Amino acid sequence: MVRRGILPLLFVLSVVLVACRSNAPTATPNPTQPVATATAAASPTEAGTPTGVSTPTASVGRIVLKPPDLTVRSEAGEQTATLGPFFWVLDSGFAGETSAPGLVPPSDRPLPVRSGETLRFGLSEDRPPQTVKLAVYPQEGNFEKIAADPGAPEGFVVKTDPVTETEPTVEGSGFSWTVPELPAGPYFIRVEIEWPQHPKNPRPDKVPRAVYAFWVQVS
Repeated sequence: MVRRGILPLLFVLSVVLVACRSNAPTATPNPTQPVATATAAASPTEAGTPTGVSTPTASVGRIVLKPPDLTVRSEAGEQTATLGPFFWVLDSGFAGETSAPGLVPPSDRPLPVRSGETLRFGLSEDRPPQTVKLAVYPQEGNFEKIAADPGAPEGFVVKTDPVTETEPTVEGSGFSWTVPELPAGPYFIRVEIEWPQHPKNPRPDKVPRAVYAFWVQVS
């Protein structure tokens, strides 16, 4: 409901992902990072938020409308996830929502991990999740163009069942997960996070949430 004297702002999140890859990656491919552009706005007073295409950032002036980054750390290094669809609420009461048909890999090559190794996941902001769901998909069968557009990049598009899934225990603003015994090869790790309801959420029928994707090479 619009308060008197205040005009609601409605920002539309949009993204143009521009990338070019002609072949599905092997264990050490070189995918091109997407070029993203976005316009965004949201209304702290209106019971409605825009829906757009997936974008890693959405900003107007000093407003940055996106969930925290999620990073995984292994013995071999670290990787920051590709941010997928989300619904997010700022402390100011601004809110925004995106969707995404697929996710471009977050790096030029998969992060090496070992079966039996414990991976540590951490958010870039101190905003502890309420729930975390983690699922692992083989690259084979889940890697294709993320949209019908001829120029769309290839990326992670869920087509098969996960090879394993779990709900890790939240530890502050992060969690850990031990890689199970898996056949060697490249995999995508899909992480879905939900946060507690925000007191200034203009859409009380929704809770803050985000989907993230990592790309790893299991050995």
